[in-house]
Amino acid sequence: MKRKKKCFGVLAAVMLVWAAPAIAHDECDDDPPKPAAVFESAKPRLVGDVAIKLFQFQPGRIEVRSGTAVRWVNEDEILHTVTAEKKENGFAASLDGKGTSFSFIFAQPGMYRYFCERHEHMRGEVLVR
Repeated sequence: MKRKKKCFGVLAAVMLVWAAPAIAHDECDDDPPKPAAVFESAKPRLVGDVAIKLFQFQPGRIEVRSGTAVRWVNEDEILHTVTAEKKENGFAASLDGKGTSFSFIFAQPGMYRYFCERHEHMRGEVLVR
């Protein structure tokens, strides 16, 4: 007998926990919806990766807003570089094999063209607005 009472008590507690959100929700229907919180971070936004795959930058062109970090990820087994055409643009990196990556924050608007020093047919662009 005691066991049945204990099971009933557990079942009642489960039912109460299950129903509580529905009850609380019904009571709050008259409240206006709260706007979602917006948090600005000091960290750069990572818009997306540029894959280095099959001797290509994929995608070959990416468009980002000023202050955005772009990351290149080498998916080939061999060494590639990500080198800015203009030295004043300030980025150059060697990615020695699969899984290596490099990130750069694009602070100023403009067109940034880059290539792989080892495979000059590999070219890409980052348009910063």
